[in-house]
Order: sequence, then structure tokens, then C-alpha cells
Amino acid sequence: MIDLHTHTSASDGTLEFGELVLEAKRVGLNAIAITDHDSVDSAMKITGREPVKTIPGIEITVFDSEFDYEDIHVLGLFINPKNILLSKTLKKLEKEREDQKKATIVKLQELGYEITFDQVRKKAAGSIGRPHIAKTLIEKYPQEFRSIGEVFDKLLDRHGKAYVERKTFFGFRAAISLIKNSGGLSFIAHPGHYPYDKKLIADFKAVGGDGIEVYYNYHLNQKKISENESTRLIENYHSISCEFDLLESGGSDFHGANKGHALGEFSVPDELLISLKKQLRKPL
Repeated sequence: MIDLHTHTSASDGTLEFGELVLEAKRVGLNAIAITDHDSVDSAMKITGREPVKTIPGIEITVFDSEFDYEDIHVLGLFINPKNILLSKTLKKLEKEREDQKKATIVKLQELGYEITFDQVRKKAAGSIGRPHIAKTLIEKYPQEFRSIGEVFDKLLDRHGKAYVERKTFFGFRAAISLIKNSGGLSFIAHPGHYPYDKKLIADFKAVGGDGIEVYYNYHLNQKKISENESTRLIENYHSISCEFDLLESGGSDFHGANKGHALGEFSVPDELLISLKKQLRKPL
């Protein structure tokens, strides 16, 4: 089996690059993709000599004013992490992520939670994510929060009291163009997470998107979804990918102890990798 959606400590995962690769080998995966949020720091470490096939990727957060979509995640697979345009753009996006987290901490302070950006910064090996804020809150307020999920439910999810939107309007066209420019293929990540219908997928394809993440363990990453419902979603998005003639990808969204505790436990067929490789383009 393969897993084309994993995160390292370069964004909001808990395992370093080498640790993740070794864990993938231990659980018997044939291939993984490193898809950190707005970061290619770990993808840059891929040498081709890893004990499992390791694919450079990225997960880009999109706020699209053209189509009026908010907080959509776009995966780029088989990218060239050394692409100059990609590097320049990611520096800008990383600054926006940091500004968002600072604004979130200000909101938390206004709500009476005495944490600072420096305290959160120490929790992150790479870019700062909401799990790092959650870990800081758990450490300071153990009587109120027992898990990252509890912090998200109360404060950090989209409808949480301390949630702050990203101010960027980096849309589908820009994300797809950036991924294509670096030689990669673009996919809507976990399409079942969003409150939009098939129009989201139609619009994504219309501006050059390559595919959707069909295989995804919703029931492990979203507690309100049962395993049966997760299976139904996978079947639904497989049908949609056929309807729109889109490529299919899949992965666990593994973050280590932060989220997606399922590396090697979620089945994504090897055959996907073969079909994706046939579509690869050379980076510009």
C-alpha cells in the first residue's frame, strides 16, 4: 500500500523526516508523499535512497475570491521542491500563516488564556500550526483541556471562539499554476471536508486541476463521521473522479501524535501511483 498525504515536523506533524520514513518502512508501506503545509523543508531532504519510495509534495491552503471558496487544501505531488518560484511564494505564504497564528493568540489572550507567541514557537520545529497552539493550551490549562481535539472543538476550529481566517486570497489558479510550474500534479485534498457540492470539483478542473483525493480516512480524522460513512464518501468521490475524468490520489493525512494516527492502517492501492506517474510533466 501507499500513503500520498503525510506531514512532518516541518509543518504540524510530530515526526521528523527521517523518523517518518522509517515508520513508513516499519509498517510496510511501499511509498509515501511528504505534503507539509506551505513548506518543502522536509521534501528538500529526499535523496532517492530512502528505504521506501518517497515523493516530494506540498499542501497549499487556498482562499479563492474568484469562486468564493474558503480554506480549501490543494495537494501538489511530484513537485520539484527546489523550484525558485515555489520557494519565493512559500516564503510569502509562511509569513501569512505566522500572522494568522499571532492573531489567534491575541484572540486567546482576550478570552483570558495567558499564552504567548514565543511559547507556541518553542513547540514547533518548522512552521507554526494550530496544533502547536493547542499543545501550549493543554500544558497551561490541563484541567480544561485533555486533548488537541478538545482545544479545536472549543477554540480553534472554523467556528471556534479564537479562529482567525487567513488574509491571503491565493486562489485555485495560483496554486495550480505554482504546482504545475514545479512539475507536479494538483489535487483537492479530502473533498468531503468542505461544505460545497460538486461545483467545487468542477471549478477546480476548469482552471487546470488534475484530480481529487478519493481515498481518505474521514472516520479517523473527523470524529463525527463513522467508518461506514467514510467508506460511502470514498465511493462517492471515486464516482465523481470518473464523471469529471480526474486523477485519483489518497492518503491518511498522517500528523503523528497530532492527528491521523493511521500510518499503514489505511489502504490506498499501489495502482494509483502507476497511473499518476504516467501523467507527470517536466518542471518549467
